[in-house]
Amino acid sequence: MTDNSKLIQDWQDKVKKSFGDEGKLYEYLFETMENFFYRYLETSENKNLKVQELAPKCYGAQSFESNMLEALKIKNPVAKPGMIEMAKTIPRDQKPAVRYRLMTEVKEFGAEVGHLILIAQINWDFPTYQDASKSAAKKVEFKYNELAQFRKELALKLEEVCDFFN
Repeated sequence: MTDNSKLIQDWQDKVKKSFGDEGKLYEYLFETMENFFYRYLETSENKNLKVQELAPKCYGAQSFESNMLEALKIKNPVAKPGMIEMAKTIPRDQKPAVRYRLMTEVKEFGAEVGHLILIAQINWDFPTYQDASKSAAKKVEFKYNELAQFRKELALKLEEVCDFFN
């Protein structure tokens, strides 16, 4: 083994040790997601969002935007027409709001292998947010086969799914 390959192996062992247990992996996932909450989900009403368990093995956060001028800055071609319709039909005194979500559905999660589904969602079905026809989402599948790939690509995959909010 050359000195260079020994250094690489030592580095990989060190990384595995620091992320080896599932708790450390979740900590890294949640910290990375919270950076994206700050950039994409924070609204005038919702600040300092933290990861929550939204459903079994589904983690993320949601926020609400009742300022329709702010909400309509989103150019999403699926969501925007519905948001405009909501703004026209629901009286302002009812404080209609658009709901944003960023979630990660965990299919498999370990240091050696993982499968995550990243989901960005916009929902304009005020006030119940139950009608799927008044919701739009983007899903990005993220599979990895080693810890270095997980660490390198997680933020890139989150950026890809969050493009939905632009």
